Amino acid sequence: MEPLLINIRKDSLISVLQLVLKVVSPNNLLPVLAGINIEVHPTEIVFTTSNTSMTIQYRLSQDSHSLIIHRTGGIVVPARYFIEVIRRLNEGLITFEIKQGLILTIISGSSQIRLQGIDPDEFPSIKKEYHCGAKYRINNALLKSTIRQVAIAASSSEARPVLTGVSFDYNNDYLTLIATDGIRLASRTIYTENNWNKSTKILIPAQNLYEISKLLKNDDDTTEIVTFANQVRFTTNELKIDSVLIDGIFPSILNIIPQSYISEVLLESKSLLRAMECVSVLAGDSIIKIATTTSTLALFSQTADIGDIQNEVPLIEMEGEDFNISLNGKLLVDLLRSIESEKVRLRFTGKLSPIVLIPEHACSSTLFLITPVRTHN
Repeated sequence: MEPLLINIRKDSLISVLQLVLKVVSPNNLLPVLAGINIEVHPTEIVFTTSNTSMTIQYRLSQDSHSLIIHRTGGIVVPARYFIEVIRRLNEGLITFEIKQGLILTIISGSSQIRLQGIDPDEFPSIKKEYHCGAKYRINNALLKSTIRQVAIAASSSEARPVLTGVSFDYNNDYLTLIATDGIRLASRTIYTENNWNKSTKILIPAQNLYEISKLLKNDDDTTEIVTFANQVRFTTNELKIDSVLIDGIFPSILNIIPQSYISEVLLESKSLLRAMECVSVLAGDSIIKIATTTSTLALFSQTADIGDIQNEVPLIEMEGEDFNISLNGKLLVDLLRSIESEKVRLRFTGKLSPIVLIPEHACSSTLFLITPVRTHN
């Protein structure tokens, strides 16, 4: 073990730890994965954490104000105790030193803490990008928005593992994200930049994508996405995130999306969401009935022995005939919360066919489906 010695500002360290600790679980069966791998190089420190499904790596460059590197080295420290100790130290510079063995000494003012570490050679190494399948860049704000809109439709049940993922289908500079839980579906197509001209289709765990979207802080920056082996890598500035892929074939949606509709209404998105949230309060088994009248979309729900709720949303436009249908209100509310446009088009395609939701936006390629619920009346 090299005799590591550095000085680092507390605020800089806390900022890094808040990112990399996202994937650390104190209950991991492998003790080394309950830790943070700290590698000190001549000009930077690399912090790495992993839970086998995701790996986060952050590179902090030497800076006379926030980081001074005296001697290189490395150690894996227990994340839980490390962050709790750091939070309680005084502001300003903190000294980290390894004099011998696997003991990290932390000094701040009159405080001195010694933490037993683990040999960094036991920490799984981050893979090199050999045999790239595809490589492209996306604006962070666009990527986060797309993940939020699509991943909501992925399944949380492990009964069909492929449905817990989001399909990334890259072809001819365009990337289509699709997710479905068998009842609802979300899809969005976006344009990518600086591409490696290879088509590819991968399946990424939706839960990992949620965490990745939270880690992308600067909306004006771009993220490079690279596929290789059985992994996908997201890189933006000093941050690198690897995720495993789901093995399996994502169901084709070509025959699921209705190509025609019987009726279409245009509604104000926030008004529809508020009305749906209100009606959902008394929705027994989450079932909500919706029906069109001359100028409104009427919503109704009830719970036996408790009561019922009726609400109405004004129609901005309507085309086609009146309709009525029953839906799972909770699932529809989740979709409506991810809509970012002021208006939404709702298309009725048949009593037993999916309802189609399309955000009203000139540049939008977002589409949501939700399957109706059969009722006795």
